Amino acid sequence: MMKTPITVLQELMVKFSEAPEYECVAQSGPQHLAVFEYRCVARGHVVSATARSKKEAKQEAARLMLARLAAAGLSVPAPYAVPCPPCPPVVGDGDAVAAGSGARSYKALLKELCQEYNLPGPEYTLEGDTGPAHARCFTARGAVGAHARLASATTKKAAQQLAAQQLYHYLRENLARLTEDFVEEDALARAHERAMERYVEARADAPPRPDLAQRVADYHLEEELVELGGDALRAAAPDAQPEAALRAAAAALGLRLEWHALPAEGGELTLARLAPSSPPLVFCARSREAAAAEALAYLRLTMKFRDQKLT
Repeated sequence: MMKTPITVLQELMVKFSEAPEYECVAQSGPQHLAVFEYRCVARGHVVSATARSKKEAKQEAARLMLARLAAAGLSVPAPYAVPCPPCPPVVGDGDAVAAGSGARSYKALLKELCQEYNLPGPEYTLEGDTGPAHARCFTARGAVGAHARLASATTKKAAQQLAAQQLYHYLRENLARLTEDFVEEDALARAHERAMERYVEARADAPPRPDLAQRVADYHLEEELVELGGDALRAAAPDAQPEAALRAAAAALGLRLEWHALPAEGGELTLARLAPSSPPLVFCARSREAAAAEALAYLRLTMKFRDQKLT
């Protein structure tokens, strides 16, 4: 089992007869989305890290301290010996917001920039991840043609955002003369419109969802079957056996009548099931005739409601 950054740092400091110092220096955001900032001091170095829990922030601070000490020449065990850029806090959807970048999506900006000036489309790959399961650090590679940047963060999406941010600023700075007419607000608006179009298309292709304004009892009934079912119920003689009347109504509605026995205290219970239906229609009674009568009462009530609704 891999040791946590806090454990590794503690063991490393014992060699110097020292102990790392941790302090929670800040808390921001609403209670259900709080972000904590922890500071770690060791061997004269100071680092800070943020996360959505104190435990994760402390682990991240210890990881950053190990990376700092490794860069300073101390012998730090793998995988913490490789310096890793500070990981930003998770502040929402990584595709929409990157820490320190406000509300701008640099992935969207970079994509719009590439499309407008005929550059190769940006590509993102996961280069690696380190740390325990509760404090992972992901490294993503963003590339536009021959230009590439690496960035690390606590989520894959945030790492991609940071890589896109570095590439975007590099291209804007080095192609300033060519991209001076590129307006970020307009580009973000276009990206949003395209995203909404894709969403509408996806919704159009999705199977229809039930109308939640309907009564649950109506979900299994289609309009063209209402009249047939109502006619079958009205055609049943007043003295007809409930089972025969139920069988005729079920056939008119395109439903299958099934009978099942359920063991119960004092004898079996009889279940009458109409299938296929959504939600499932199951009626239970002590006898077959009583179960059929319960099902008929339900159908008559439903048909009466539907007849009133149609008129």
